[in-house]
Amino acid sequence: MTGSALPTRHFYRAVHRFWYPTATNFFVNGVVFGGWAALVPRAIGRLDADAGTFGLMLLGMGIGAVLAMAFSSRLITRFGAGPLIRVSLAIFLASYIAVSISPTWALFVAALLLFGAAGGMMDVAMNAYAADIETHMNWRVMASFHGMWSIGGLFGAAGVGAMLAVAGDLAQALILSASMLALFLTCQHHLVPLHHRAEGKVGSTFRIDRVALLLGILAAVCFSAEGAVRDWSSLFLANEVRAGIERTGWGFAAFSATMALGRFTGDWLRLRFGEQPVIMTSCVLAILGFLMAVLLDRELLTIAGFALVGIGLSNIVPILVSAAGRSATPGSSIAFVVSIGYAGYLASPPLLGFIAARSSLGTMFLVVAASCAAMAAGWILAERESSAGN
Repeated sequence: MTGSALPTRHFYRAVHRFWYPTATNFFVNGVVFGGWAALVPRAIGRLDADAGTFGLMLLGMGIGAVLAMAFSSRLITRFGAGPLIRVSLAIFLASYIAVSISPTWALFVAALLLFGAAGGMMDVAMNAYAADIETHMNWRVMASFHGMWSIGGLFGAAGVGAMLAVAGDLAQALILSASMLALFLTCQHHLVPLHHRAEGKVGSTFRIDRVALLLGILAAVCFSAEGAVRDWSSLFLANEVRAGIERTGWGFAAFSATMALGRFTGDWLRLRFGEQPVIMTSCVLAILGFLMAVLLDRELLTIAGFALVGIGLSNIVPILVSAAGRSATPGSSIAFVVSIGYAGYLASPPLLGFIAARSSLGTMFLVVAASCAAMAAGWILAERESSAGN
């Protein structure tokens, strides 16, 4: 939470009333998604599914998220972001318990659909509230909120992994859900309603302009680049670099750590240097990281390359969401940008897998590096469109 333009006398009050409860929402959402990531091996074993079948079942979560996000802007307009955060979290925690214990494929897919829908809707509502804080308080905090989500993901994955070693599926689900609900309720009485502020800006009809379309495409590209490291870095270290099995996950671990670190410094960088220099530098760092990981062919240098990618990609999505929040219809724009970003996340694994199968994992990462160059050009175009619209 750096880069505040608030006077010092108002800063600590704003932290208590706005940053702290909003950051908690992001943290809680990240913890639950991190817990889900730790559940995957257990779920595969319980359902006796192979990797291909399980991958198809996972589409239910993505489909639920994208469909829910498509309706989120209308719900935010009507009820406000705060109530939507509360309702979606309740469903999110209930569906987490369901995915933890569902004994059949049908129940599991149904629970995943609800889990993805609730998590995605909460995601949009949180980002809409955060964008409203930035717009009305001239306070650059979006990246720090996303950093809290990353920290939550690490806590959730580690915590659930530890609990599963000593407790059953239902026990860990109840412990996580109860603890996150308690944390959420403890902080929510500080949350100041912003519904009346957002309502004046958000129109009654769903309208997406060219700037929001460009921002959505850029979000899709960034999400797909993040997904490439998550899905393929371990395999690249194992097959191409010949790293030991105990070190194949280090690339993604380094990527996750530097992404969290980058997000906690991103708001200060954005305030100090401006959004365009940060985006341009971020894309260059991501490109250099992918090139370093692929071309230097050394284990530690490859891991360092993925760490550099994490720094490069860390602040792009927060800036895109902030830019969407400054549009004439922020609720619709944020929902659209996040939804298209998730759509890119869903569509990219088969495409990148096809490229890797026809060539190599190294070639696939080079294609992703080229997409980062396209992101830089797309941001320049989006800024020009925004300036022309003003």
